[in-house]
Amino acid sequence: MSSRRQSAVFYPRSRCDETVGARSGIGHGLYSSALITGKRTGVSNRFRDSSLSHQLALIAALVCLLISLALVGLAATSSRHMQEVQQASFGNALAQQIARRISVALETGDLLNVAASLHRFVESSSAGKVAIFDVEGRALGQAGTVEGDSRREYRAPVLIESDLAGEVVITIGTDLVETARTRFLLSLLGLAILLSLAVYGATRQLGQRLLASRLQRQARAIALDDNRATSLPANELMQLQYHIDALPMDLLRARTGTGPKEENYRDTAVLYLHLISLTGYIDTLDERSLHRYTDRLHQIVYAAAGFYGGHLQVVRQFGLGVFFSGNTSGGSAAFRAASCAWLVRAISKELEKEMTLSLNIAMAVAQSELGRGDETDIYPGLYIQSTLDELQTLCASKPPQVMLSPAVCEDIDVSSRLEQRPSELGDYCILEEFLNPWDDLLERQLRLTLKRLGTPL
Repeated sequence: MSSRRQSAVFYPRSRCDETVGARSGIGHGLYSSALITGKRTGVSNRFRDSSLSHQLALIAALVCLLISLALVGLAATSSRHMQEVQQASFGNALAQQIARRISVALETGDLLNVAASLHRFVESSSAGKVAIFDVEGRALGQAGTVEGDSRREYRAPVLIESDLAGEVVITIGTDLVETARTRFLLSLLGLAILLSLAVYGATRQLGQRLLASRLQRQARAIALDDNRATSLPANELMQLQYHIDALPMDLLRARTGTGPKEENYRDTAVLYLHLISLTGYIDTLDERSLHRYTDRLHQIVYAAAGFYGGHLQVVRQFGLGVFFSGNTSGGSAAFRAASCAWLVRAISKELEKEMTLSLNIAMAVAQSELGRGDETDIYPGLYIQSTLDELQTLCASKPPQVMLSPAVCEDIDVSSRLEQRPSELGDYCILEEFLNPWDDLLERQLRLTLKRLGTPL
């Protein structure tokens, strides 16, 4: 009987339909995902360019819809569980009722009375079908039919005194219950959609009044006349950003200095170059020739200064300054300035042999307590002007050799690596020559520079 009872268990057809529907829903979801992926870029661009009030309203509506759907799902699960519990309690009660009613007739073996009791039970109760089986699983009677795809079966044993005489199985159709639950869920979904639409409308109105309109007024207030007729996106933040970017903010943003720099407050050696030949060519050469001539001067001085880490700068109308600060592997600042001066003089003499123009340059080297300064700190630049004035006055007398100031001559590297002799120009000395091995280094630098400068002017 246990095998017959187990085989009589009924699985509602609605569950099979739900499985098939779930599979078809998965396929439809995959197809929809592919379509959404293909259009994601266009949708995101349209959403980005849309009005700010529309964006806020859409986000609020989506959040509201998600929360509402979550509540609908919770309500559906809760109502389904409650209905199943109620149906099970009701169905078991009906099965026990008919089992007690027919137990007396079954005890006497009056099957006709059993059949009549079954028919009366079907007519007077909500059960659609009722059947009775003996202990061996044979049907002893049946009454009623159940229409529809959704049904539930409930069982109760038939007892005669304390002995098991059979089993009653009643079948109740649940189509009406499923229909009522579906209508309930659809009504909740409709309310969720209506609530989301209401939230969308309210949020859009509030966003337009409280935020979007203010941003539009601000954008119009700072918009330039040339940009008022420009076609702009509907998004108020993008409009405001466009008008802000169009403003000449550099004219309104004040620059501040970064404060003193350490390199501007170190002892600095200054090589001053007075361009004697340029003073005569300024009025005799045409613009193109003059430009080529000054380019050659720049190449010579810039190349020589590069060997010793010097910084080239125009300091007077016909005067250049090369500034050296700090100690490096090439020596002290004063020694590197003297080496650069010797290299400039040697390069100029070699190039003059292949040129029709003169490269006559008067040079002098002096020491300053501060550097050349820059745009963020002008004090060192002002301080060093006295040293530049002194060198300019000295070079105006057109000394034929490189002149060294007393402070430069007292430098340890200068006094130990080169020869010097006194001059008739105050306390300044004349640079004679460099000692070995620094003279060999200068000769190699000279040949390298001449090779790089290439063709003559």
